[in-house]
Amino acid sequence: MKTPTTCSSRMSRLHMSLVLFGWSHWAFAAEWIEENPQFSVVAQRLYLDFDIEIKLAQSDDPLRATTHNASPLVPEHQENALQVLTWVEAELRRYPAGFLQKHGARNLVLANAYIPKTWKGTGTPYSPAFIAEKKSDSILVTVPSVITPSTEILGRGYLHQTLFAYLLADVKFADTPIALEHWKTLASDDLTPETESVKRLITQSNLRDGLYKMLWDPYESAELNVLAKTDANLKQRMEIVQSFLKTLDPQFDQAFWTTVATIPESQRIICLNDLTELHSADQIKSDAEIQNDLHLIEKKWGLKVLWEPGSAAPPMPVRVRLEYSYCTDKKLSQFKEFIRMVREELEPSPAEIVTKLNVKNLYILDVFTFRGAGVAGQGFSWLPQAAFAYGISTFDSAKTASKDFFRITIHHECFHLMDSRFSGEGGPIHGSNWDNLNEENFLYKVGKTNAPNQRSFYAENANRLGFAEPYGMNIATDDRATLYARLMSGDVEFLSRLRRDTILKAKTEKLLEFFQVIQKDLDISSSNRFYEKLEIIKTMVRE
Repeated sequence: MKTPTTCSSRMSRLHMSLVLFGWSHWAFAAEWIEENPQFSVVAQRLYLDFDIEIKLAQSDDPLRATTHNASPLVPEHQENALQVLTWVEAELRRYPAGFLQKHGARNLVLANAYIPKTWKGTGTPYSPAFIAEKKSDSILVTVPSVITPSTEILGRGYLHQTLFAYLLADVKFADTPIALEHWKTLASDDLTPETESVKRLITQSNLRDGLYKMLWDPYESAELNVLAKTDANLKQRMEIVQSFLKTLDPQFDQAFWTTVATIPESQRIICLNDLTELHSADQIKSDAEIQNDLHLIEKKWGLKVLWEPGSAAPPMPVRVRLEYSYCTDKKLSQFKEFIRMVREELEPSPAEIVTKLNVKNLYILDVFTFRGAGVAGQGFSWLPQAAFAYGISTFDSAKTASKDFFRITIHHECFHLMDSRFSGEGGPIHGSNWDNLNEENFLYKVGKTNAPNQRSFYAENANRLGFAEPYGMNIATDDRATLYARLMSGDVEFLSRLRRDTILKAKTEKLLEFFQVIQKDLDISSSNRFYEKLEIIKTMVRE
């Protein structure tokens, strides 16, 4: 247990450090602070409220040189570091008052990567989001060079997992309930669960820090409570973890865990269908053309189309408010036309490609609102079995512009799946082979110093060459998806731009090369309708 410091003593130490060492106490370079004073504000809050200091890892730091190779944080990623620290602070504030001062780490040590000395793999080494380093009273923090939508939601959980690993380092007696030897005797069977989701929950909960992490997630906590009703070992493991925390601080009582398990309004998943209307989609179910199109899509792609009210919510990557609904008979004609369009646009896809994508579900939604914004399309390529979804509340089959937009959207989401599956190290559209096609001073918005949420980004880049649409400036994967979608939808205006935009044309050539590599690797016939279409596109591109 740490000896708590008073607010006045911490203020005294802070003042002394600033006077004697400038900002060296925070281990930030002075110019970083001058350019981004938000760092100093966050650092002061963490120090005064939690007695935690922010430091930067050095490549030659003797404290961890024997276990990890640290890639020091570079100034270009300071905005990413600030984002990480912002949600780290938010998670720390969920703990009972005074707990972290007594039992938590004293340092958060930032780096772009911590690569274990034992790394033997190929490709990009994995750097854990957080590492508990008890010997230096620290938690090592990886600041990724690119922040994706899932970085935060996964990172919040890993933070709690690491904090618990830090606490477990103080468990010295093998006969205590939380000790590993006793814990192993309470493991649940993770070989016979009915679903992959349940198997994942059990596997994670068999680990002490894994179970603790899930207790902090309202959704996973609710699932654990359901499983615990029929799994006595799981119930006992949950009680052991909660009892262990309560011995450290009595504020970890049942009321505390009830609050933690309450889903905030801002994170709720809301189904807008009236599920008491049992016959709201009877006409859609009995429409022969619709059902035939659905059958053909499912047969071609080996997936399940989820369209009926009462079907599952789409698996969005970040837990913020999601509102959704499925189409009813009130939208029959709209739904019918969209399903026909999906079938027609996806039908030429080579079976050799489709089977490799391993797609489980296609969600056809009416309302699809995420973070308060309507969503027309979304891919879920990070799932064990990929999925994609379309929200068609604004689809109007009577308007050419609407049909063109959704045709583009259909291809956009499909390309994300192909990009994720087939783009690899050294490939024509992978990494720098794609990025270097842009103008020399351009950086994609997501994860770069341009900074997410920088309102002037699109205005400053309005006249950039090389992009099918501004949305492609967000991240390279969207750059490629927007370009592919314009090609496959036969966008005449886009094709005409290729004659005067050499960067856009070069990217198009790279994309065509990408599909040539796939064709060769999978031995796909040139007479396939998809590749016949690509040949026509290639001719138009090179005119």
